[in-house]
Amino acid sequence: MKKLFYASLAIVMLLCVSCKQKTTPTFKSENFSTGKAGEMILAIDTNYWTKAARKEIYKVLQQPQPAINQIQEMFDVIECSNKDFLASFTRHRNIVQFDYNPKYGSNSYELKRNPYTNPQIQVVLRGNNCDSCLALFLQHQDEIIQAMYDNDIARLQNAHRKLNNPKLEKKIKDKFGISMTIPESYFVGREEEDFLWLCYRTPKNDRFVMIYKSPAYELSTENIVYERNRITKAYIQGAVQGAYPIVADLEGYPLSQQYQLHYHSGIELRGLWASVRDKMGGPFYSYTMLSPDKQSCITVDGFVYAPQEQKRDYLREVEAIVKSIK
Repeated sequence: MKKLFYASLAIVMLLCVSCKQKTTPTFKSENFSTGKAGEMILAIDTNYWTKAARKEIYKVLQQPQPAINQIQEMFDVIECSNKDFLASFTRHRNIVQFDYNPKYGSNSYELKRNPYTNPQIQVVLRGNNCDSCLALFLQHQDEIIQAMYDNDIARLQNAHRKLNNPKLEKKIKDKFGISMTIPESYFVGREEEDFLWLCYRTPKNDRFVMIYKSPAYELSTENIVYERNRITKAYIQGAVQGAYPIVADLEGYPLSQQYQLHYHSGIELRGLWASVRDKMGGPFYSYTMLSPDKQSCITVDGFVYAPQEQKRDYLREVEAIVKSIK
């Protein structure tokens, strides 16, 4: 069956930021934040702002999700006034608030973590001048987007921990020496000596996570792509005879950067996969690192196949699984 082949579950993001240290926060379930995947609140009193200024704000908040094979905004924006925000939206997961008052003595920017609930990011821009306040927002736009994106990943990881698969997690620990959180909906699609393929299939989409170990090599984009293509050709068969997935050869892709994940240092790739001898494809996210003994490289790779659906949220879900590595 064609659906048996690839993955679907998305969710990301690609602001080229250098190495970042990630920690796994602990959240109290009784104070959990609200909001759909990829959703954020924009609290702004529009009577103070020109259309041009608001267009600049939306250009940042709804920039395209990188490295998916369709145009989809990074965030779905729900706009409200500051009055309505205080009345109804303080428990939302991601908030950007423009607080304008001509009586303020100066403009200020603040990024708050968990001010009302958790996990939560609230960005507050206070000002007595809209142009200066907008300039502050644009100055900090990368930090704002990164914080809200990481917060979406944190929400997913918290949900995965509540409905995890201990049996699969033990298998990964025994086989590769790493700890991960795997949702209970995943099952083993194929297992080899240094390879594990985890699957989650629905009638409309498929979501897969590959984990594989290779003899140590230099962590370059070219080497990681070569090894991924070698592994998928060997172990992942398509519905069509001789079909298998490879990294799509597109200008500018995959996107690559060094990434610090907990105590691991490695390379993350974001890109698109395509099928040899078939018409299938989608986005993927991978993380490759040296093993603790430096004798091998370990890659955890999540990819998505959802031909009739938006892929952003599915990709973020598999990314959250990959980023649960400890």
